Amino acid sequence: MNISKSLLLLSVVFFTGLQFSRAQSTDRTKVIPLEQFVGYYDVGVKPNRPFFKSRWYLRDGKLFTIYDSDRDRIFEPYKGGRLKPTIFLSEEEVSVTDEDSTYYQVLNFENDQLKSFRIIRPRSEWPTDLYGYRNEKLSKLAIDTEHALVYNHSTEHFRFHYSAIDTAVVPLLAQLLEERYTSLIESFQIKEMPITTLRIYPDQDTYHNAVLTPGAPGWQMGRAWDHDEIRMLSLVVARKITGEDMDLKALVVHEFVHCLHLNLIGEGTRAPGWLWEGVAMYKGCCDWTDVKSLDYLKKGKFPSLRQIERDRSFQMKYDLGYYIIEFIDLEYSWDKVLQLIISNGDIRKTLNLTTRAFETRFYAFLSAKYLN
Repeated sequence: MNISKSLLLLSVVFFTGLQFSRAQSTDRTKVIPLEQFVGYYDVGVKPNRPFFKSRWYLRDGKLFTIYDSDRDRIFEPYKGGRLKPTIFLSEEEVSVTDEDSTYYQVLNFENDQLKSFRIIRPRSEWPTDLYGYRNEKLSKLAIDTEHALVYNHSTEHFRFHYSAIDTAVVPLLAQLLEERYTSLIESFQIKEMPITTLRIYPDQDTYHNAVLTPGAPGWQMGRAWDHDEIRMLSLVVARKITGEDMDLKALVVHEFVHCLHLNLIGEGTRAPGWLWEGVAMYKGCCDWTDVKSLDYLKKGKFPSLRQIERDRSFQMKYDLGYYIIEFIDLEYSWDKVLQLIISNGDIRKTLNLTTRAFETRFYAFLSAKYLN
């Protein structure tokens, strides 16, 4: 998860229907065409400091919004032909007290387009507001990415939405996931799991747009979008792009394990990369990297957990994550791995070790088993 899911959910359900008694100067009978809302927006908790995206688009004449790691939701700014009482077209019209429990939104339109918005949140719940700014370069991509997913397939524990290109692949994915389902949820000690939805997109551009990362690197082909949803690129297309006969487990089961991980942690928790990817590789598929081939290990440079987490190439968590989780499982137990997931990577709390002591023991294990 890149950002707080709770923050996102609140940001898209700010029309609460609570009582509003302030004097208002906005012409609330003015109806702004929904087309003027459509766009891509950079969003953050500080003015001009965005850190995630939102896409606003039209589907069947209705306006939808989607924020990172959240559902596509209908956005209805009007009720009875008037702006809802929680929406304003000027900052000056809003007067908020610390005791106010209502969510308000201020919309700024320029040249018949929504240019920016501010979501004012109750101070009793949030210390900050949300600020969104139109991204002119991306707004042409503010479209409905779900329109091509016209095929549906369901099993006991999974639902699939996909395009014509994957009609032959989906039954295989369903069979594979159902075969692994019971052993995986038991391994993660999950008693009840919601039905997991898989959305499979027909091309790379549409997939990246669907997960709000347009222009992302080509290797990004799947993502656990939420605790009960996976979004991924067509495996037929993925094979053509990579030129490889991709193992279905490597992408699909890997992402499902991420969903299981999300069911064990609190909403909005950002797991350390080595733990997040390590668990998904160890339980979901495989060790993707032969550690003997890693130049930095050959040179005796053993990265710390902090260095793995801060690696700007994002590669180290894939190189070493599997082996870190294997080490914990073999040397301590799988229960300790689960405790580490719940503590969100707190080595001292889970294993009663300093991080440095853990790193020393891990690299001793790695050297003895794989490098010598």
